[in-house]
Amino acid sequence: MLTDDMIEQYLREHPDFFYRRPELVDRLTLPRPDDGAVSLVHLQLNRQRVRIEELEEEITTLMSLAASNDLTFHAFMDLQGKMLGTRCVVESLEAIYQTAQDLNLRSYVRFIDAPDDSYRIDRLNFQRFTTNHFNGKQAFLGRLKKVDRDALFGEASRAPEFGSYAVLSLSTQLGHGIMAFSSDDGGHFQPCMDTLFLRHLAVVLTYLVDTLPWRA
Repeated sequence: MLTDDMIEQYLREHPDFFYRRPELVDRLTLPRPDDGAVSLVHLQLNRQRVRIEELEEEITTLMSLAASNDLTFHAFMDLQGKMLGTRCVVESLEAIYQTAQDLNLRSYVRFIDAPDDSYRIDRLNFQRFTTNHFNGKQAFLGRLKKVDRDALFGEASRAPEFGSYAVLSLSTQLGHGIMAFSSDDGGHFQPCMDTLFLRHLAVVLTYLVDTLPWRA
């Protein structure tokens, strides 16, 4: 006696079965609670139409991301050139801030042993954030709770409450620290995003911190 499992197994092992029996395709119907019985062909067409719509949406999203990434790429390339021409660390940090502003973002750079309070992060706050959010990685992307924003940037930083953040770890002669960017758009920075541009920027910044004076 044939069972459902036996039929399923046979069809899986012979995927060309309906190709060799095309007349059966038109006769097969599948009961659906919303539309009643529909033919297999009709169901396949619906699935193909849905998949085409999904692909069109994906292509639109990819084109938008490509345009955005192209702008970001050139902006960060220009930024690195400016940073390499600065005379001190503070000038480099100001260049980062200005580029972020041009991209409708905010930037934050903090070091445990920074000479200025405005660029300093508490050691315990840094360690706590590293443990809770980096999880062995060099970057965090996504939204932050108020307690994390205040711990990283300070209560007076005006960090957006409902925005998104990209936070990278730094290791310099000024101690460990962070370089971060924020957007008012809660979906701008997402965990799935690539951080190549930001990681390269962090390398350049680390080099400058270790070689330039804090102020000219």
